[in-house]
Amino acid sequence: MRLIVPLLVAILLAACGGGQAAPTDTPSPTPSPTPTLSPSPSPAPTPSPSPTQAPTPAPTLEPTPPPSGPVIDLTGSHTEQGGFLAVRLRDAPAVVDPTVVLAGVTYTMLPAADVWYTYIGLPAWFTIGGYPMDVTAGGQVLVSGWLEVSGGGFAFESITLPPASSDLLTDTARIEEERQRVAGILAGFTPERYWSGAWITPAAGVVSDQFGTQRSINGGEYFAHTGLDIANAEGTPIYAAASGVVALSEELFLYGNAVILDHGAGVFSGYNHMTSLAVSAGSFVNQGDLIGHMGETGLVTGPHVHWEAIVHGVRVDPALWTQGGVEP
Repeated sequence: MRLIVPLLVAILLAACGGGQAAPTDTPSPTPSPTPTLSPSPSPAPTPSPSPTQAPTPAPTLEPTPPPSGPVIDLTGSHTEQGGFLAVRLRDAPAVVDPTVVLAGVTYTMLPAADVWYTYIGLPAWFTIGGYPMDVTAGGQVLVSGWLEVSGGGFAFESITLPPASSDLLTDTARIEEERQRVAGILAGFTPERYWSGAWITPAAGVVSDQFGTQRSINGGEYFAHTGLDIANAEGTPIYAAASGVVALSEELFLYGNAVILDHGAGVFSGYNHMTSLAVSAGSFVNQGDLIGHMGETGLVTGPHVHWEAIVHGVRVDPALWTQGGVEP
């Protein structure tokens, strides 16, 4: 306030106008200039940095995830009459004891590494057309598929047997006894699979009759030939087409001297009409081991081996097993 009062007095005096002050001996002091308060300059605002824009990532193509859930795999299957199915259940790690249902028949599946598998035979007379196939476990359907069965394209032939052979067909009691004996063996089921890879042809010679040929004997009704016939000289060696356990080695009525091998997983092979047998029941044979010699015992027209492949009791074309690719 001391700085501001003299200034107000001076202003009032100037406003009165015209009056002159009497001279005095003491000169009036020169008023000190009133100090002014210069405002402090406001600090220049610091510019806020512009927010950094995150670069937009380039779009990427995500791979399509594989289908989830169990999958039926039929790789290596032969879906024609006389063929067989190699059924695998994949992507089902928590499943317990699954089964396959086809045409009203239920088949047990076996575990192998990360899959379940089984084999299903399609007889030569299996009706052509489409069939649903279900894999079930615990009373629930896990996955369903659709199977188309095609025709086998089998030929027809008529065979005339001499009386010595045709007379065998009149002994129906022995025929039925043999049928039951063989069927009982083929109904067995060994979970262990003994073979690996493609089968071999069991004997050298000429294929004298194909599997599935529709035969009429001495003018009778036609029926499907249940094996592959390989003809050669009597005594020609016969070998195991695949490894397995000898389930039968004995003389039968129509089949003559016969060997049946159990390869495991419901799969068998048969060798018939041999002149001699080289293995005994219960022994294990490896693929390529000698099991007997070619002959003409039983119902025959000449020396040959009637070679069969049987899947869960169903006879299928054995030549298909030489193509391989049916492992789990």
